[in-house]
Amino acid sequence: MASLPPTLLQSSRRARLVTKKKYLKKDWCKTEPLIRRLREPGCRSRRVIDRFCYGQCNSFYIPRESRRRRAFKSCPSCLPRRWERVSVLFHCPGQVPARRRRTVKLVKQCRCMPRRRR
Repeated sequence: MASLPPTLLQSSRRARLVTKKKYLKKDWCKTEPLIRRLREPGCRSRRVIDRFCYGQCNSFYIPRESRRRRAFKSCPSCLPRRWERVSVLFHCPGQVPARRRRTVKLVKQCRCMPRRRR
């Protein structure tokens, strides 16, 4: 195999040239704080510190030569990787009971990950 210029990707003799290195950017996905206001009917609202995800994740679509094999698709997104369940106590004046507890799911960490099909 002839030597490829250093700007091209190469992984093995059987590998196909996909793209030039300069077009591939590093994935990045950040987890940042977000103040959420939670509401429960008849109760005072509560604020909790949650987190949100944002970033840029590389995606690919590589067609196959064979009709029997599907194309390779990779379409990751910056999504929550870890969650935390927290119990929140609401004060509900004039209500019975005067306090209500609700469990909420808060984002702990985000990462570029494949989306789950529904």
